[in-house]
Amino acid sequence: MRMRGALTLGLLLLALPALAQFDRGQVSGFVRDEQGGVVPGATVKVTNQQTRLEHTYTTDNTGYYIAPALLPGVYEVAVELSGFKKFVKTSVKVDAASKVQVDATLSAGGLQEAVTVVGEATPLQANTGQVTKTIEARQIQDLMLNGRNPINLALLKPGVRSGAFNAFQPDSLTDGGFTINGSRGDENLVTIDGAIATRTRSAGSMIGTVNVDTVQEMQVLTASYLPEYGRSSGGQIRFVTKSGGRDFHADVFEFYRNPKLDANSWSRNASPLPEQNSRPADYTFHQFGYDIGGPIPGRFNANRDRLFFFWAQEWIHNPRTGTNTGTVPTAAMRNGDFSELLNPANPFYGRAVVIRDPLTGQPFPNNVIPSNRLSPNG
Repeated sequence: MRMRGALTLGLLLLALPALAQFDRGQVSGFVRDEQGGVVPGATVKVTNQQTRLEHTYTTDNTGYYIAPALLPGVYEVAVELSGFKKFVKTSVKVDAASKVQVDATLSAGGLQEAVTVVGEATPLQANTGQVTKTIEARQIQDLMLNGRNPINLALLKPGVRSGAFNAFQPDSLTDGGFTINGSRGDENLVTIDGAIATRTRSAGSMIGTVNVDTVQEMQVLTASYLPEYGRSSGGQIRFVTKSGGRDFHADVFEFYRNPKLDANSWSRNASPLPEQNSRPADYTFHQFGYDIGGPIPGRFNANRDRLFFFWAQEWIHNPRTGTNTGTVPTAAMRNGDFSELLNPANPFYGRAVVIRDPLTGQPFPNNVIPSNRLSPNG
């Protein structure tokens, strides 16, 4: 029994990387000398500039290398071979599902010499026709985000518009929340680190709301995306969460909205009802939380380059109240006297209403129902 449990646990651990394999990127390219000849056997090191996690590869007989399954982030690509100067390219941005090409040209010289190139803006993905918009963590943090629901940023992408409700919900993604390239609101797919985050039994609504401070990047796929991003006939919104780095970082936040701090809205000021024109709506929104990330402490991770963590929590207190108006009978009406309804300007109907005897069909005199015709159970 123990052996079976251990085997099951091992299989689950082995399967975990496959869950988010489509939320990784890759770096590839050719290594050549100054005359354009291919350079086989060169050592290529791809290093995450945040975690300093290093991946080592070797160019093949055609001088080609490929670094697959890289976590989204900023990388340094270094190429070394005896008899040539070291080639280094920094600030190489790798997004989820992106294929970044970094070619290297080696110059004759010693390894103590280096040619360093700073990475430029991410080039056009010429090897795929996929139409993708990537929204990075800095944009998510800096842009105004009412309700702190990062899914609202999908509206920054051409072809995405609010749907049947004409607005996003502040705390969830619901059926009809938006359309992508004219698709139905319930045909979109949302994933978090490759895992499906839409409810199949609730017309495609999203399972909860993603914590803004945990999002590394967000991608909106609108058309011609690759076969691995199937499962739906509409568009796709893909979240990639953050990972810790070599240094510890932490944040504490609080957002608070209370009617005592708000001015009344224009529409409520124009209302004839005193309960609306005298004060703002009773809306309270209180959101607070924290996040922390860094290296896992311990002797095995003394250099802080092996294992990392990122943890975040948030809470939302959003009690909702509303005011409705209703019409109730007057004291005279409760006693059978409906004479005020004969006035065409009465506030109940805005027209004259005649009360008739259900037995004869004739009007009650002066719109007054006799007391002996009133039911004590009415």
